Amino acid sequence: MKRLSLCLLLSGCQAFAQTPIDAVLQKPSEEIPRTVARMLGISEVTLAKNALMDDSQLLIERSKQQGLSLEKPEVFRLSLLGKNCWLERVSTGEKRELKEALCKAK
Repeated sequence: MKRLSLCLLLSGCQAFAQTPIDAVLQKPSEEIPRTVARMLGISEVTLAKNALMDDSQLLIERSKQQGLSLEKPEVFRLSLLGKNCWLERVSTGEKRELKEALCKAK
C-alpha cells in the first residue's frame, strides 16, 4: 500500500510540473546580448536588433578569419516556463532566467 501511495504522489507531482515552451521576445532587450556574452565567457557580443523576435533559436558564429570558420555555431534557445523567460545554451544545457526581457509563446 505504501508503494502505491508513493507512486500516486510522484505521478501527481509530475502532472503539475511545467514543460518549457519555445518563446520569442515581445520587444528587443539589452539583457539578451549581456546574457549570451556571460554564457560564452566573453566580454560582449553583437546581435541583430531583431534577434529572438521571430524565432526561438539564436545561432552565434565565431568571427571568421580569412572568410573561413570550421567551428559549429553556438545555439541558444529562448523558452517560457510559466511566466518566466529562460535562455539556454544548447551545447551545455546551461540555463539562465531573464529578469528584464519580455517573452511570449511562439
